[in-house]
Amino acid sequence: MIQIRTKCVLIAAFASLHIILVTIPLSALNTTEQGTRRRIAITFDDLPATNGNLEVMSYVTTNLLRSIRLNDVPAIGFVNEGKLYKRGEIDARTNLLWQWLEAGLELGNHTYSHIHINDAPFAAYKEDLIRGETVTRMLLKEKGMRLRYYRHTQLRTGPTPEYKKALEELLAERGYVVAPVTIDNNDYIFADIYSKARARNDKETMRRIAAEYIPYMESVLAHFEKLSIKFLGREVRQTLLLHANELNADHFDDLIHMMTGRGYIFITLEEALKDEAYRLPDAQAGRGLSWLHRWMIAKGMQMQPEPREPEWVARLFETYPQ
Repeated sequence: MIQIRTKCVLIAAFASLHIILVTIPLSALNTTEQGTRRRIAITFDDLPATNGNLEVMSYVTTNLLRSIRLNDVPAIGFVNEGKLYKRGEIDARTNLLWQWLEAGLELGNHTYSHIHINDAPFAAYKEDLIRGETVTRMLLKEKGMRLRYYRHTQLRTGPTPEYKKALEELLAERGYVVAPVTIDNNDYIFADIYSKARARNDKETMRRIAAEYIPYMESVLAHFEKLSIKFLGREVRQTLLLHANELNADHFDDLIHMMTGRGYIFITLEEALKDEAYRLPDAQAGRGLSWLHRWMIAKGMQMQPEPREPEWVARLFETYPQ
């Protein structure tokens, strides 16, 4: 009797285990549908920092680099060199860029003044682009590196097909590789409120914004993961656009924790661009779009609506005091 009861217990236990195993959701496995780990390159725009005085720029640089090093993320930063030129602060601001290189990271060109391509004749855009590479190229050379990557401002590649083609030719002439973005987002909306709240020591608003930011970013990741599968039949090696701001300086650790939980491995931009998808034709568009959308439009497919920030965040973005 004891042997029979023991056997029954073992069978019941095995049956229970079987049920548990087959009901685990696929998302909990932290892999793509093909069973491989997700890969992503993280890029930061608007260096030394999106806005603020030297104190703010130093805060952003110090804390962002600390978090990047701690999490072993091979990030790249895209520079607006116009932010370096303030009387008495040029060396200090330039040193913020040097700190990125000292951390083993790479820098790219994001134009001198963050020029709006749709409002600028091609000659003016060309001048701003070239002017924006002077210091960055010099710093990279001191590190035995070369300036390789260009990030379009507002992710806009030209208001007309002719403009886009002329810009592509200019970039090729100057030895640039375009730094595309597959995961675009509105981190700047959260960051704008967060920065204003920090300046006013409004810790409650800072807390609320930070608490909403990570779930929003997770919804964005999920959206572009699914979009990639829908279009390519697999998940592309993603490229994520973030901005060098106080919100990311304070909460990049949280963002990385969330992404690690989704199964991401962090890779260089160079490694991401080895994915054959980045050789697909990208459509001309007056708007700043994810390259996934550009590839889809080039194939005659419709764009898919992206996740938006919560309504209360959008309202606060418009109404929070300066």
